[in-house]
Amino acid sequence: MMIKQVLFAAAALGALVSVPASAATLVSEQGSAATFAAPAGALTFNFNAPTSAFTLTNAAITSGTTPLSCVTGCSAAPAFSDGSGYLAVYGGGTASYQGSAAFESVSFFLGSIDTFNSVRIFSTTGALIAAYTGADFTLPFEPNGDRSFPYFNRRVTYSVGSGEAKIGGISFSSGLNSAEVDNVVFAVPEPSTWLTMLAGFGMIGLAMRARRRRTNVVFA
Repeated sequence: MMIKQVLFAAAALGALVSVPASAATLVSEQGSAATFAAPAGALTFNFNAPTSAFTLTNAAITSGTTPLSCVTGCSAAPAFSDGSGYLAVYGGGTASYQGSAAFESVSFFLGSIDTFNSVRIFSTTGALIAAYTGADFTLPFEPNGDRSFPYFNRRVTYSVGSGEAKIGGISFSSGLNSAEVDNVVFAVPEPSTWLTMLAGFGMIGLAMRARRRRTNVVFA
């Protein structure tokens, strides 16, 4: 069984190496204390205190978990949280950040992922670079909003491809209660840093070439 896993991992990494470097990359990692923690970056939002950098519409920086009987303003701390504050985007709400500094990647931890959660990534001029729903981060399974299962609480990292517009902003939206986000990090990584990370952790996952926007997608 171990031999099969190693061969599968090698094949996945081989597929990644064979893809043109110009393609953008989306890495979706299962939740853990390690993936919840904010990676190194140039700009980090941990939501441990109020921030004016994010524009909030029916969203809030909060902590803890509301009861299941909650009707409005409901949210659950992301799995593997350190107990500090996080960003909660309620039903019909949006939380967005837009800056002028240029970054090559943005990473965030998304808790209790649902199909009605959505993420948009923007350039420094506010032009849309990429758009995803919660289901895009949990393929091949449909997210169900589970508050503790690692597969539905994930660290997601998007990196632009060579020659593509750099990242300047991001928005989180939710059709229903709620999207919970923490440790958002913008960075300017060295080329192929994401691939080195995967190899270093020995991740075994699914590597595939997405048809839209020539994006390499890796699940671990």
